[in-house]
Amino acid sequence: MSNPRFSPAIRIAFWMSVTALAFGVLMGMVRYTGEELNVFVISFWRFVFGILFFIPWFLRVGTSGLKTSRAGLHIIRACFLIVSSVCLMSAIMLMPLDEATAISFTTPLFTVIGAILFLKEKAGLQRWIALIIGFVGILVILRPGIEMMNWAALLVMVSAVTFAGVVLCGKVLTRTDSPELLVASLALISVPLSFVPALMFWQWPTAEQFFFLIMIALASNLNMYGIVKSLQIGDASATQPYDFLRLPTTAGIGWLAFGQTSDVLTWVGAIIIFGSTIFITHREARARKKAEGLS
Repeated sequence: MSNPRFSPAIRIAFWMSVTALAFGVLMGMVRYTGEELNVFVISFWRFVFGILFFIPWFLRVGTSGLKTSRAGLHIIRACFLIVSSVCLMSAIMLMPLDEATAISFTTPLFTVIGAILFLKEKAGLQRWIALIIGFVGILVILRPGIEMMNWAALLVMVSAVTFAGVVLCGKVLTRTDSPELLVASLALISVPLSFVPALMFWQWPTAEQFFFLIMIALASNLNMYGIVKSLQIGDASATQPYDFLRLPTTAGIGWLAFGQTSDVLTWVGAIIIFGSTIFITHREARARKKAEGLS
């Protein structure tokens, strides 16, 4: 699909479809494996097997490629990722896959709020309105007054907030460090950090579970790879609309593998949340192009 004869739009659609499929498979395999293995153990092995992806890069650049003046921020970013991963894995053991996916669409909203609070980015009235609309979507999914927010939904929200932390730390680190270092350091640091809590719930996986853990790592890497490839072809405003494909993918896997059925309000809320993130992403892209045109 990298052949130039395919238009950028087709290539973005392809790689974002790959990302959505990988995400759905990842969620399904975590849900299945988590019935017998603790999520801290799953998270640890995911990072262990995931780091194998970077061995060729490590061999090529050596220790010089790992030099950074911001080691502390790299560690904080890895901590955010571990918390986000464990919270999402825990949540999908307690709630339908499609509902967890729908709430996870709030990550861009929390990223914008974090950028305003911590990176001092400016926010106009339209952006704040879009944020409010996005959180109305959350209320539609959770239906307060009919069913109080449960622990599973709260875990997904924590996962979304902490993954926004991963994104924001990455924004700061890109000013001084290469993209390869950002991805590789995340894997390297996450292994020892995730081992500590995993040790408290340690279980040696069976041969079958090891197979699924390897597949979880592969699906996770493929999910991220698809996103990176899409962003290489076009900016975030071009890729964001396809991110909604994650919802039907996870809903389909939840129905086929676990007999989970979708709630209409979950889809309505997800569309509201997603619409607000599309608006914000589109406006940021326009503002960036305008700034580049003036510079």
